[in-house]
Amino acid sequence: MALATKPVWERWRNRWASFTPAQRVAVVVAGVALVACCVFLPLYLAQLNYAPLFRGLRPEDAGAVVQKLEEMKVPYRMADGGTAILVPKDQVYKVRAELAAKGALPGAGKGFELFDKTRLGITDFEEQVNYQRALQEELRRTILQFDGVEDARVHLVLPPRSPFVTEKPKPSASVVLKLKPLEKLKPEQVEGIVALVSGAVQGLKPEDVRVIDTRGEVLTPPAQGGEVGAIRNQQELVLAFERELERRVRNLLDQILGPGKAAVMVNADFDFSRQEVVTVLPQGQVPVSERTLTEQGAAQTAQGTAGIASQYVAPGAGGQNYSKQETTRNYQVGEERRKVIEVPGRLRRLTASVVVDGNLDPVTMQKIQNLVAGALGYNPQRGDQITVDSFAFDRTYQRQMEAEMAKAEAKARQEAAKRRLYTLIGAGAGGLLGLVLLLVLLRRLRRAPEAPAVEEVVPVAVTAVPPPPPTDQKFAQVKELTEKRPEEVAEIIKVWLRSEE
Repeated sequence: MALATKPVWERWRNRWASFTPAQRVAVVVAGVALVACCVFLPLYLAQLNYAPLFRGLRPEDAGAVVQKLEEMKVPYRMADGGTAILVPKDQVYKVRAELAAKGALPGAGKGFELFDKTRLGITDFEEQVNYQRALQEELRRTILQFDGVEDARVHLVLPPRSPFVTEKPKPSASVVLKLKPLEKLKPEQVEGIVALVSGAVQGLKPEDVRVIDTRGEVLTPPAQGGEVGAIRNQQELVLAFERELERRVRNLLDQILGPGKAAVMVNADFDFSRQEVVTVLPQGQVPVSERTLTEQGAAQTAQGTAGIASQYVAPGAGGQNYSKQETTRNYQVGEERRKVIEVPGRLRRLTASVVVDGNLDPVTMQKIQNLVAGALGYNPQRGDQITVDSFAFDRTYQRQMEAEMAKAEAKARQEAAKRRLYTLIGAGAGGLLGLVLLLVLLRRLRRAPEAPAVEEVVPVAVTAVPPPPPTDQKFAQVKELTEKRPEEVAEIIKVWLRSEE
């Protein structure tokens, strides 16, 4: 076997020695290109079939996920400086479900399952801390169900429970939200988060809950009790009312004139003072009580001079009968009381300005004014005012911005297409070049004469006799070699047969 393999190496070495420097460089380049294609092309093609499992991971979370993936024997790749983990595209959801079942999701903590395995001898402090951790995690899981929320952290401050403390401090809570790209929570969603947290913690009031995002912006509205908070709420109410009216008018004009053909501005004047008016109307007299006093009797008349004798009344001398009646009536004046309470936020006056792009005739402008008045609920008794005018809009800046955005998008698409094209062209060209050079070398090697064993044993026979014709000489050499080394000749024939196959 050594006799058969040695000439192959010799042929390769002789062939390399016969190459020119340019051919040697071509062979080396082809070999390097072939190796690069064999290594990087499968990696690139495999990269196309990978999808992100998690992004924006912390180092400890990434390490935990990688450890679980290795235990599950799932192929993965790291990207974005180790903050993103990629897995095969067809296994993304399956792997996430398995990680969730094992409790290995990044950033996931334990909720009330902390109490599934409670050890004996746990102290009250440890129990309180575990309860706080579990409650924070349960609230976090619920908040993640809100639209637009990518991640959340909940921090609770719960006062310690003690029977010896009469005045306990109030609990408080802070919620940190990481929103999805280009997402913004509505005020109703923020109020829902505040209501959720305050309702889940005993004794926690909504005004003691703060919600902020990862940019440091406070999302919770100000307290309702302060004057500053009341003024801010009033301003937000007026602004929301004006924006809603502007949206209605703009949608109406867009249907008539076309998108972007009209500018609308609405100004609303609200009265936020609270008034209470009581009106008393008399309704006539109503008797309440009546008192009648009647007196009857006889009055005696004195006769004679003063003294004892004069007090004697002679028979036939009489007195005078009398009758007296006195009536007292009390009346109640009837009245009607009307109590009117004017709720704060009464619209006192409404003004609107509409500018239309172009040059419109007075008839068209009057029609537009009538349409806008109907959409706004125009009331002349309030002193409402609507102004409609037409001007040519200056769209230079808008066109410049649109052109720059279109140029940037086109450039980004071209760059991405170029990168993909260059990668594919380089990989294909390198692979094709390496394959062509390899085929050329193999063809040239096949065309070379193959007589490995005969050349080593011929010199003795050639020097012994005069050189016969070339054909007779080869036959004689083969015959002599067959008689002296039959095993080696058989081995060489086997090698030839295998090479022919």
